[in-house]
Amino acid sequence: MQNDEMKILANGMERHRAIQAIAEAGIDSMPLYDLFRYAKIKGHTLFFVFKADAARFEFKHQKERILERMRAYYALHKERLKKANALFKDIACVVIAEVQKIEAKKEPLLYKERSSGNFTIGCSDPKLRALFENIQQTIKTKLS
Repeated sequence: MQNDEMKILANGMERHRAIQAIAEAGIDSMPLYDLFRYAKIKGHTLFFVFKADAARFEFKHQKERILERMRAYYALHKERLKKANALFKDIACVVIAEVQKIEAKKEPLLYKERSSGNFTIGCSDPKLRALFENIQQTIKTKLS
């Protein structure tokens, strides 16, 4: 039983490597290559997964060129790709962008605050009034 599991695992790993190889062959030496994460086959489509949305536009622009390169790779490695079941009929792309955390840095003021926070708010709109009150409170807090 364990031997069968190892064969299944080895086949899955070879399929993954074959998919990555043909995908990378399609975009090698293109600006897309730096934005490439991985490739995956779903149904009859090979999906390129990229890091940034800019790759989607470049991919659409270069799609025919990518297909030509992949066909050339397939011609050279047909047996390996068939054996690994890394066959597909179309290509597409998906973008999975990393969420970047932006931390606000508390930097010292580069200027001396000229307002004391003691000003009259003459605004009648409740939302704007709340905004001005928040600014007023922030100035008073920073001065103390």
